[in-house]
Amino acid sequence: MLSKLFLGWVSAAALGLGFDGAADVARIREELRKKQPDAAARADDALTGGWLETLWQTAAQAQDDDARFAALLLAMQVSEFGTTQVCKEGRGKARDELLARFADDPKRMGELLRVSSTAETREAMLARTAHKGVKALCLWSEAAGYLSTMRREKLGEEAQKRLDVLMGLLRGEYKDELDSRGRRFGDVVEGRLRAMNDLAVGKVAPDIEGKDLDGAPFKLSDYRGKIVVLDFWGHW
Repeated sequence: MLSKLFLGWVSAAALGLGFDGAADVARIREELRKKQPDAAARADDALTGGWLETLWQTAAQAQDDDARFAALLLAMQVSEFGTTQVCKEGRGKARDELLARFADDPKRMGELLRVSSTAETREAMLARTAHKGVKALCLWSEAAGYLSTMRREKLGEEAQKRLDVLMGLLRGEYKDELDSRGRRFGDVVEGRLRAMNDLAVGKVAPDIEGKDLDGAPFKLSDYRGKIVVLDFWGHW
């Protein structure tokens, strides 16, 4: 009787019966969140290896693309989190499986770039996708890295040239593609360029027109040469 029960359990496991991948994904996601500040956990091969093994099984037994993508994306997060050899290998495996199934899906590729925006991920994505919107996301991810650096230090000559190329592509050939928030890249880039060129410290503030608390019209330029404190607020 016991042997029959054991064989029945093995058969059920092989078929994926009773397997709750969604619960495992939720559990590992929460455990990963709690472990983020823990440097020792990053080097814990047993911990990260156990997470990844469960996620590979979850992805393999997933019944739909949403469940499969959730498991593979979390595997990528775990791989980016850990510093062990198993995590290094996991990065390649998760990236390859995600791109094999979802390379032409802008929404899912945008989520992958939020988890892993490395040059390796971008280059692999560009090599696999035929979707113009996904290519635009890769270009913007690289440009965003340069823009983030600019907030701390001046870009080198080569980096500035590369940023100029990226911004030119996004406001030209890829201007009508959408970012992860549904905005046209042409509009996003124009806004960034305007902020960089016109709203930097030391530049003349753009004119503002409105009404004061008494309803009287005013323009910011009316106060040129005076010290002005601007308080922007609103109510909805």
